[in-house]
Amino acid sequence: MRFTTKFMVCSGLLLGGLFAAAQPAHATVIKNSFLKTQRNISTYNSQKQVKLTIPKGTVVQVAGIKHAHGNKYVDLHLGRLSYSLRKPLLSTKKPTAYSYWIRAKGYNFKQVHKPTYLGYFAAQSDGKQSQGKTRTETGNLWKGTRLPVDYTTATAPRLQVTTNGYLEYYSNSPFVYKVSPKPTASLKVQSTSQPLASGKTILTFKSRIKQLPFTKKSRGNYQLTITNAEVGTVTVVPNSTNVKKILTNWIFKVGKQEWYENNSVTTFK
Repeated sequence: MRFTTKFMVCSGLLLGGLFAAAQPAHATVIKNSFLKTQRNISTYNSQKQVKLTIPKGTVVQVAGIKHAHGNKYVDLHLGRLSYSLRKPLLSTKKPTAYSYWIRAKGYNFKQVHKPTYLGYFAAQSDGKQSQGKTRTETGNLWKGTRLPVDYTTATAPRLQVTTNGYLEYYSNSPFVYKVSPKPTASLKVQSTSQPLASGKTILTFKSRIKQLPFTKKSRGNYQLTITNAEVGTVTVVPNSTNVKKILTNWIFKVGKQEWYENNSVTTFK
């Protein structure tokens, strides 16, 4: 089954460059907003199993907010950072993808707008559950047109762009995981553009990943274009006569290839 949707371009997106100008972290820091570290930050994962360092100048995404003793604290989506930074999370048998609480102060962070390299998906989707439906948009694109019925045990090619601006490609990734393992290949995004009302996010790199449909540009640069195809699909689990879950997926074109992002799960009792 396919459905159509109108693609909306957020007026706050920067046309070209990597992300919009920074502003001090203050009361507008909310869940799923973006911050840029102002110094090297040493922290732990949420269970304090492992220690890791987030370098100065890293763009991170807020996973949650809490207030204590008159101060605001944030925990971060560590699992959405590039492999070199999230690698310590994989050293435990039961990894967690979020950081321990860090004070949301100016000496730690500046608030930034959503990076343009994440513009192809709803990076600030609230993830809330309503009437059994949970939003699941994470920016992970899977090759094909829909999530398979046996997704809990299946694998497939996957790509993602991390919050700190790396394209990561996985040749055979499980659909269910807590923290992404080492990617098959990874590239740093050099620049990004989003032609107005085109539905396209154009990423520029200094090299390419052979499994993906890059185009070569002048001066040795390569580009990868991700386009919202304005259509979607539905996966019914386990089948249409015994519906336990309905999963909806947005379709994207990566070059001319079809990839999809699972964007919601509705569970029936």
